[in-house]
Amino acid sequence: MTPIPSFIYKKSNQIAMIVFVPIFALVFILIYRPFDFDKIGDTDLFAWLQIPRELSIQLITVLMILVGMAVVAISRTLMAIYTRRRPISYVKYIIWVFLEIVIMALIYTVAAMFTDTPKSVVEIFRNSLVKTILVLFIPYVMCYIYFIWRERVAQLKSLRERIAEDETVLQNAYVQIYDEKNEMRLSIRRENLIMIESADNYVCVWYLNNNAPKKTLVRNTLKRVAEQLVKTSIIRCHRSYMINIDIIKVLRREKEGLFVEFGIEGVPDVPISKTYSEAVQAWLTR
Repeated sequence: MTPIPSFIYKKSNQIAMIVFVPIFALVFILIYRPFDFDKIGDTDLFAWLQIPRELSIQLITVLMILVGMAVVAISRTLMAIYTRRRPISYVKYIIWVFLEIVIMALIYTVAAMFTDTPKSVVEIFRNSLVKTILVLFIPYVMCYIYFIWRERVAQLKSLRERIAEDETVLQNAYVQIYDEKNEMRLSIRRENLIMIESADNYVCVWYLNNNAPKKTLVRNTLKRVAEQLVKTSIIRCHRSYMINIDIIKVLRREKEGLFVEFGIEGVPDVPISKTYSEAVQAWLTR
């Protein structure tokens, strides 16, 4: 049998139902008085206690609602214990809810028997069952509609967050190179970008395409490109160069200073100036 969605019997939803259904039922009963609580208010006990008839009806109504609330609370607690080990099907859930209503109707029947009503027990029970179903139908349906709506909102929020995360991952996988007008000219996978070289009013972007080094010019300054890529692994190592620190194969020290090797045929070694040497070495030792 097909199980119902687990959010229906989620703890927060069960608590919401236990609180909302009795409040709705209380307001409904006080307004329309579908049960014979007014007859219970005419009993000798209330007369002996000198409680006004209208107040006695209200007290009986509140008492019956509290009893109904207790029935729902106990029932939903048992449901929570039951669903920890196994899911509950639609058929079982409907039967479970119907049994809740039957138990409430039985309690109302017992209460009505203390009145002077001429109705038989079967007639009282049938009347209580029908009216209990009618009273609880609206709040139950409202709860389920609210639960479904809230679940859809949560799913939509989760979907948006996943899409945002995927977009972030995708953006982080690529490096965008912009020109002086802030228009994107290149989008390169991070591991394929080798270095960026200054060329007067242009930058020369070195990258891998089909495992072969390529280069292209973009009209912009190296300083502005460095500002655009400040949160990436493409860092400044010289007044004329930026390098992809993630793909460096060798850091070589010579008399002239430090050099990095990429181990890619056709790509020259790049010098590291003293100004940027500490920053480059800090990146390599992270």
